Amino acid sequence: MKHSKYLLLLSILCSIVLFINCGNSDDPVTNNDTNITNEDNTSDDSTDDSTNEVSSNILTLNSNIDISKSWTQEPTGYTYSIDIHIPTEEMPSDGFPVCILLHGNGGNGLDEIDHWSTVLTTHVLVAPTGYMNSWNLCNEDSNAADIEMVDTLANLLQEYTNINPNKIRILGNSNGAGLANSIFIENLNSGIDIVCAIVTHLTVPQYHLENFYKIGNDTDPSDDYCGYEDLAATPLTSRKYLNISNDNDGIIPYLGGASPVGMDFLNAQDAIYVIAKSQGYDGNKLPDSGTPIGNPVVFEYSYLSGDVVHIRGEAYHGINPTQRDYVKTFLKE
Repeated sequence: MKHSKYLLLLSILCSIVLFINCGNSDDPVTNNDTNITNEDNTSDDSTDDSTNEVSSNILTLNSNIDISKSWTQEPTGYTYSIDIHIPTEEMPSDGFPVCILLHGNGGNGLDEIDHWSTVLTTHVLVAPTGYMNSWNLCNEDSNAADIEMVDTLANLLQEYTNINPNKIRILGNSNGAGLANSIFIENLNSGIDIVCAIVTHLTVPQYHLENFYKIGNDTDPSDDYCGYEDLAATPLTSRKYLNISNDNDGIIPYLGGASPVGMDFLNAQDAIYVIAKSQGYDGNKLPDSGTPIGNPVVFEYSYLSGDVVHIRGEAYHGINPTQRDYVKTFLKE
């Protein structure tokens, strides 16, 4: 009898213990598993190009390419705004060629896309906007690390599967053309196969004492050659190069010398001859007259079977339809 009462009491106690444990929801193992699951299912809204955008493999109109650089004016870093245009034409089997557009002083990337999207219809267009809407050459408000930015941008573009990594083109206008010329001089990425510099040819800081020079870390118009003190290696010989300048340009002097932008320039025809020699040309400089082409007429100076070309026109600090069509043809393959 006593034994039966003992068993009954033990059964009641076990039931109470089980009831208490089942009502307790603070199970650390269960919560840890839930937290891990929640973390894995959380979407990553980061726009860090090195982790989010390139991992998507395909460059689209909505891609976010974030490139940050730091320099004396922005010691904690500055992120460039970058606009993108994707052509409506069918993608070539080896991917779209891409043209990096560099605006003039006071301009922006979106305006460059608006201008060139109806001309370069087979190209993806990628257009960064410079710090203070300018590019660091000498006398601009910006001292940004623009050469580094373009190098990073080209490397990132080459990772997208719908981009041809061997057809990265640089097209600069005015202040942007000055940067394009420095990219031609300094950049060693062989995937950059064409450089076009519109209404700005080589400056004296970029080429003096029979050598090419790099942009300094802090350009300063009061320094000799604006601080371009470091010798550049010989420019890559695998690139095509086009320059368009006008003999009535009131901002960039066609015949060379001082300019309103605070830099001295080479004579435009001397500049293209220097570039042709850097690409392996060993003949004489072409006659000043040039070869007339197009309507409105412009004058062509073509070296190395058309791989290095200067076009002289009379469009002031801009380009006319003949020059614009020449750019389209030069970039089209």
